[in-house]
Amino acid sequence: MRKFLMMLLMAMVATAMTAKDIRTLVVTTNPQMHCKNCENRVKNNLKDVKGIKSVETSVADQTVTIQYDAKKTSEEQLIQTFEGFGFKARKLAEGEKVVREAHECKEKSAGGDCKE
Repeated sequence: MRKFLMMLLMAMVATAMTAKDIRTLVVTTNPQMHCKNCENRVKNNLKDVKGIKSVETSVADQTVTIQYDAKKTSEEQLIQTFEGFGFKARKLAEGEKVVREAHECKEKSAGGDCKE
């Protein structure tokens, strides 16, 4: 009986130590995202970052929502990652809305999206 209880206790400790601390970070970018290409650029550059579980983008809301494991990365590291691919990121306050700037595309891709 003692062995069983000890094994059970060890299993519980091991489970607790491997538990993930999943958090959500919502940022906006500068320059603003204005097309599908911008969204893809953000997603493709974040998809392999250690600790990121998911990335959702919204051109309409000017947001990037990142689900991440806080044991593997931090908000500061994620925000700094954006600079590596030409954006600056700023954390949004709860309920904060971003006004989308007007943008005129100078060069369209074959699919009709903006190349900029």
